[in-house]
Amino acid sequence: MNLEFVPETSPILLQECKEFDFNNPPFDPKEFAQALHNKMVKSDGLGLSANQVGQPYRVFVMRTGDEPYAIFNPKVVDVSDKELSMKEGCLSFPLLYLSVKRPDSVRIRFQDESGETRTEKFIGMTARIALHEFDHMLGKVYTQKASSYETQRAIRKRTILKRKVKKI
Repeated sequence: MNLEFVPETSPILLQECKEFDFNNPPFDPKEFAQALHNKMVKSDGLGLSANQVGQPYRVFVMRTGDEPYAIFNPKVVDVSDKELSMKEGCLSFPLLYLSVKRPDSVRIRFQDESGETRTEKFIGMTARIALHEFDHMLGKVYTQKASSYETQRAIRKRTILKRKVKKI
């Protein structure tokens, strides 16, 4: 399965994703999870959602080691009151880093690539990655969580950086 990123202006990034139907799957969930994982690793990412590669399903993978950690049909069931602000990037917005405030921990109920329902608690950076990817499922991108001033500044920095890279 060959996956390609959609452009950052693609409408699919701003649309809510639909449930992945394990009873009538659009494709093999294990193959898809592996393909998403491979694309994420090859792109040096920490997470990747299906809609970032043009698939409108509630599926994402996270980097937790060498094996794909796939989350199908996630539902956030609890978040911590404690929030932390950190710089985030996104494979859909190369070289654009923004400060985003997110809960320090999250509990998510989901199906794994076999369709089994699980509930897991994620803490720290793993919680941040899971929540970033979960936002993709809702049709939200991290640029919507930062101030417009910070976003415009980051876009200017990215434009300058891209010009410098082209000169090399």
